[in-house]
Amino acid sequence: MVMPKYKLLTLHSLPFCLGIVLSYLFWQEPWILLYAYLALSAVVIWFGRDRRTELFIFLYGLAAGFIIETLGTQISGYQSFTLPQVLGIPYWLIVAWGYGFLLMKRVGFILGTGSPWVTQGER
Repeated sequence: MVMPKYKLLTLHSLPFCLGIVLSYLFWQEPWILLYAYLALSAVVIWFGRDRRTELFIFLYGLAAGFIIETLGTQISGYQSFTLPQVLGIPYWLIVAWGYGFLLMKRVGFILGTGSPWVTQGER
């Protein structure tokens, strides 16, 4: 039985919503958020079907997020954070970028194909 897109989107948006709630609750505790985002990312990747692909997407998101946040804080200076840890950026935010890239991959696949996973024929 194929699950409708709206149900898949809802299901795969739950980890994203959890990340938002955690960020809201623990923004003053950067280490808690760092470990929470690492754990959420690991769980999302582990229970997915495209582990290798999603790990690479997560790592790409980490790098992209680091570059984007560094541009915003160090180079252009258009933003700053209350509790920065590395180059003016909270550690957890970099991991949140990777987490976001990972979840957006799934949303993109759901919208495009009706499934959050790469099929064997597309690899």
